[in-house]
Amino acid sequence: MTGDNQKEILIRDSKPEDIQEIISLLQQLWPDRKLNHAGLEASFLKSFELSGHIIRVAYQNDRLIGLCSLIIRNNLKAEGNLANIDELVVDQKMRNRQIGKMLLDDAEKIAREHLCKFMGLESSFHREGAHRFYEQNGYQKQGYYISKTFGC
Repeated sequence: MTGDNQKEILIRDSKPEDIQEIISLLQQLWPDRKLNHAGLEASFLKSFELSGHIIRVAYQNDRLIGLCSLIIRNNLKAEGNLANIDELVVDQKMRNRQIGKMLLDDAEKIAREHLCKFMGLESSFHREGAHRFYEQNGYQKQGYYISKTFGC
């Protein structure tokens, strides 16, 4: 995407120095959650050490405007690799400009390169706009994500 006053939107691997902008995006994704900045930073930095954990970012004019966190792992149901999107978020001011689609397409390309047979994600019930976005891109609701919180 280009224009008179804006540079092209580019997607690249995340870098450790992206952390503050990533935390800002995550606050938009989880507006009702009080974020633990130190915990998020530690988790983000650990992701660089983990095989199969990929965080891609969209940026424009040297500003981070979106991110997609992707996990590639072996899965019995898939009889091979499975990709899962953990987070996909675009800055509120930059939505409806196809940036989410660019990040999703990028994640799908990476999943195909890793010979994944499936790609999925979890999404909260109230995020109906996100559900429509994924359904418009060929994803189908297939079940419930059931979890239990431990007081760790």
